[in-house]
Amino acid sequence: MHKVHIPDLPWEEVHSPTKKFHSFFRNVSLALSGVRNASTWNGGHPFDLQIRRIPPGAAVCPFHLHVGQWEMFVVLAGSGTVRTSEARTEVKPGEVFFHPPGVPHQLFASPSQELEVLIIADNPPVDSCHYPDSNKWSLRPPGKFFRMTEADYFDGEDTLPPSGHSDIKIAPPASTAPVAPFAQRKVHPDALAWEEFVSPKGKFRGWGKELSVALGAKRKAPTGLGGHPFDLELQKLAPGETGCPFHSHAAQWELYYLLSGEATMRTSAESHHLRAGDAMLHPPGDAHQIRNASASDDLLYFVVADNPPVDYRHYPDSNKWGLRAPRKFFRIAELDYWDGEE
Repeated sequence: MHKVHIPDLPWEEVHSPTKKFHSFFRNVSLALSGVRNASTWNGGHPFDLQIRRIPPGAAVCPFHLHVGQWEMFVVLAGSGTVRTSEARTEVKPGEVFFHPPGVPHQLFASPSQELEVLIIADNPPVDSCHYPDSNKWSLRPPGKFFRMTEADYFDGEDTLPPSGHSDIKIAPPASTAPVAPFAQRKVHPDALAWEEFVSPKGKFRGWGKELSVALGAKRKAPTGLGGHPFDLELQKLAPGETGCPFHSHAAQWELYYLLSGEATMRTSAESHHLRAGDAMLHPPGDAHQIRNASASDDLLYFVVADNPPVDYRHYPDSNKWGLRAPRKFFRIAELDYWDGEE
């Protein structure tokens, strides 16, 4: 478990030589002990969070596409413009939008006001980018930028063809699956109805808006079957309410980001008081439970999860286990490996 109060993080500045590309950022995942551009086996997290503040008229970065990385944006304040291959589209406070691999994109602040966004990326261990405006490429790792000089696969390995090179033409990568137009990859939470979830006796109750599902993600499915590599939900608890039983995940990572109100987050070690601006990360095996600690105000928060293809849960209070798919709950009566086989 790691916790950080985002407003306490320093703003770090990054810009191009002329400040055409200019922003200030708070790297939330690094503050939560993540390792930059590393897999979970090497200390990284399965998703990466940043807060970006973009001065009026500036762009975050050049027009580009990722070969492997997915990115989601939540507009926290101000307004701006998203450039895609289709058009330029205005985005406003509260709107959520995403870009899958193979889709060029660029984000500008409006000419008259700053733009602040939450950026969520799935942090693949290997990625490359193409920059159509400059016909430039990059590799991550090792963090190199270059233009391609066409070469044959066996160049330097064997005899080249008579022409000295192959006839293959270099082209930017394309998405491997049909991609919805940008208008269908953008949603405002206000356009979605709150969906109530409540236990039979009412001990656990809350409301949610499944933002990733609203953006076309297939629920609890891997990317190859229509899912997204991470899931974003907006959730609300009334005063004194508890969202779900105390539980841990075998594979799933979850991050809670409080937007308003105050909460008590119970963990195996202790309970933590959370306030607006706090982010708390729960890796697999870390039992947790959130409750609205206020007697008068609603609790509003984002939940970001990495949507692993397989997961199961443990509920320590009831010594119960649960499978995500199929949705089954059970208690374990320990058996020998060979039981029922011979």
